Amino acid sequence: MTTASEIRRPANAADVDRNIAMLGYGLLFFAIFFAGAPALIAVAIAYARRRDVNCTVASHHRFQIYIFWVGFALTLLMALSGLAALLSIIGDLLGVVSQVRWNGWDTVQTTSLHVGRPFFIFATAAAGLGVVTGLWLMVTAGYGFIRLAYSHAIPQTAR
Repeated sequence: MTTASEIRRPANAADVDRNIAMLGYGLLFFAIFFAGAPALIAVAIAYARRRDVNCTVASHHRFQIYIFWVGFALTLLMALSGLAALLSIIGDLLGVVSQVRWNGWDTVQTTSLHVGRPFFIFATAAAGLGVVTGLWLMVTAGYGFIRLAYSHAIPQTAR
């Protein structure tokens, strides 16, 4: 009876591992177009395969995990900024509604919605973080893909 350590890997296993890592970079690259779902698949593959491959490909899987978590943090900051902008505009709307409630319906035509500075700050932050997140995913995935295409490891990524 053979044990798992005695089973030999096929000769082209290194090519398969490299292609799977390239697929991970492709999924990370296209994650911005599909609301991040491909990034979840890429990081699941990277977590599952990172210990079963050679050192070069393992460094790329670690880099893919790093790309995912930085992108996730940026997306979380973007979502919080967007939520703050939304709450700011809701607060402004509630101010208009309370003014109409206390001053009567005849003030509706003279009342305008004043959007405050916090809305513009948070909305700009959300938009800026969205651009940064998209650039992060595309540039880092492209960088890793090119390094992997030339069979170069990613230097010193988080473990």
